[in-house]
Amino acid sequence: MASLFSPSLSFSLHHFPKPKSPNLSRILPPRSNQPALLRVSIRHQFNSNLHKIACTKTPQFFLQSLAKSSALFLVGSFLFLGQFHLKPVLATVTPQSSNISSPLEEKSNTRKEKEENEKKNKKKNKKYDEVLEMYERFLDKNPMDVGALKIVLYGKLRKGKMEEALEYIKRLEILEPGDVEWRLLEAVAYERMGKLSKAKKVYREILDETPLFTKALHGLAMVMHKNHEGPASIQMLNEALELACRENRVTEEHNIKILIAMMHIVKGDLDGALKKFEDMTNEDLKDFRPYLCKGIVYSLLDKKKEADEQLQIYKSLVPDEFPQRGFLEDCIRTAKTDSRDRLDKDFFSDSSYRT
Repeated sequence: MASLFSPSLSFSLHHFPKPKSPNLSRILPPRSNQPALLRVSIRHQFNSNLHKIACTKTPQFFLQSLAKSSALFLVGSFLFLGQFHLKPVLATVTPQSSNISSPLEEKSNTRKEKEENEKKNKKKNKKYDEVLEMYERFLDKNPMDVGALKIVLYGKLRKGKMEEALEYIKRLEILEPGDVEWRLLEAVAYERMGKLSKAKKVYREILDETPLFTKALHGLAMVMHKNHEGPASIQMLNEALELACRENRVTEEHNIKILIAMMHIVKGDLDGALKKFEDMTNEDLKDFRPYLCKGIVYSLLDKKKEADEQLQIYKSLVPDEFPQRGFLEDCIRTAKTDSRDRLDKDFFSDSSYRT
């Protein structure tokens, strides 16, 4: 649960635009340049998960990694770092059985379905690997093809091959120098590899150009926490908040306040975090995020009544057509299975805030 951020396109936290439909023409290499075998493979296989990964600027690998984290910080990454085109599966869904089935029959059916699913997934992964290998061969002759680079990059991320992924990230930075996503993704890759000083350097370079860029502030704060620089990370965020206030940047000010409140949770001050979230609900009664965060914190504290009250307010405020609503509902379910003991184990045992 050390890393809770994933780069995506810049957007305002007060407005979550509906993700655009995938445009394969922007992702796939030009048809005329594709080898025949590759074209055939794409025609039959590209309606699988591969094109979904390739067509989103938020790598699915990071979403899967986030799914292992505490619900609140999963929500935090979502709130600060962009819309997720593919929501992670946070809850294991078991098949519903007929009421007349015996426990033994249910167990047997579940085991068989699990084995069948494992076989299907193995087959899909094999096809996925074959397509990625084709794209790698395609890149040998077409090294500047952005679409193919993205597909191979996301394949490396999916497999957790961060050093290899970093090579493709840097190539995309050269080909698309105006897209800050690649710089953010570079910082995440360094953090995943344990190279925290390099990750900090990249985040600071981004912030030198855009000091109130919330995604970079969030990423830097979490890397500093992991590097045992907890108090310094809070000071960094407070300085950014002062700058936002001076420049009358209302949206950035509100976003940074949410980030500071979440960092209070990281340092173990849940009561202080709740107070900050409460202050934010008074500032903007229509913003559902503080209510959602309070509900999840109360869930972690096993205060079911208070959690239900806050989550009801959240549900009344979040639009029905909100594209990531299902993802947030998954986070809420995850929070109800988390506990303060889990939070202590994941964060506080190795925290620079504790003496």
